[in-house]
Amino acid sequence: MTQLETIFHEQQQPLMRRLVRIVGDRETAADLCQETFVRAWRKAPRQATPDQHRGWLHTTASNLALDELRRRRLRTHAALDEELDAGPADDTIERMHAREAMASLAPHERLVLLARFDMGLTHREIGALLDINEEAARKRVERARSAFIAAIRRDRPLDPPTVLFIRGAYDDDRFRTWIERAGGRFKPIDHDDVEREIARADALVLGASYRDVDPSVYGEPLRFPDADEPTDPAADRRDLRALRLALRHDLPIVGVCRGHQLLNIALGGTLWQDIEGDGVSRSDHRDGDHAIHTGDHSLSRTILGRRTEVISEHHQGVRRLGRGVRVTSATPDGVIEMLEVPSRRFVLGLQWHPEHAEVSDAGDRIADALVGAARTRRATLARAA
Repeated sequence: MTQLETIFHEQQQPLMRRLVRIVGDRETAADLCQETFVRAWRKAPRQATPDQHRGWLHTTASNLALDELRRRRLRTHAALDEELDAGPADDTIERMHAREAMASLAPHERLVLLARFDMGLTHREIGALLDINEEAARKRVERARSAFIAAIRRDRPLDPPTVLFIRGAYDDDRFRTWIERAGGRFKPIDHDDVEREIARADALVLGASYRDVDPSVYGEPLRFPDADEPTDPAADRRDLRALRLALRHDLPIVGVCRGHQLLNIALGGTLWQDIEGDGVSRSDHRDGDHAIHTGDHSLSRTILGRRTEVISEHHQGVRRLGRGVRVTSATPDGVIEMLEVPSRRFVLGLQWHPEHAEVSDAGDRIADALVGAARTRRATLARAA
């Protein structure tokens, strides 16, 4: 028996355990284990040391398992450096720069990024692939993601910062004009690609919607159903996931109207389901121009000054505050108009609509501050590279 055959028989059980963890069933794992040996017999270097042969076997087995998962198409995530559909010219250029940034990474960084974003493996599955625990896999992915973003920022320091806008049941055009006027690159996205997009973004805006937030997402029954615009708890949960990802990556964030409410929920807060029906105010706040006053020593005060005019269109509102959330403006009847998260780089919740032309001065100040925070974050990441 050759040295390679001896080592394969010695490593057969560890290889099987690894393959079962990755592909999920013993039958497929056994086939892949046999294929590993066939490849080793044909291609492994004959003069390698025993330790080198063991490493070669485990690397080959892992690559075969990845190929198997790719064939199964277990996930529908798009690669970090690709778009799902052919897009306009600026998207083509973006893909080219992303590929260049990916090529500049170390091999182990490319491996975890491809496993996460191309194949859509969970952190637990990546841990099984690398023989580490789930939390260690999460940290490796985050470090590789940071290196990838830093490489892009280093090569493209003068590009407009990308501001993601999560599509909802509302007109995108006003938000596009609002962001682009401030010098940002407006990029509306769907939920399917949110993790990949947040990994490459500089800021996030979660906009308004005619649809109420479903109270099930903060643990309450629905008391005021709307027959015309029924709630969509699945969409709410997807938006909350996007917000939590953005918070984890410390992206500058602005939540507008429903986005403001979801921001509070993402941090553990609740809502008044109907301001008038819950007895908070005699006015339903559905349509009105009014003044707001900002709190002392707040980000809101820095951006807007002490007082400004705004437009609100809502009937729900923030009730119990989430963790680490600070109220920086409220109406005389107690409805919260602005909140922020002081522990984060730049997080604002606006119950009012900054994208409306009628409040262009206040709205433009918010957009300028958001895009400015996105530029600062981008520059910080580039310097750290």
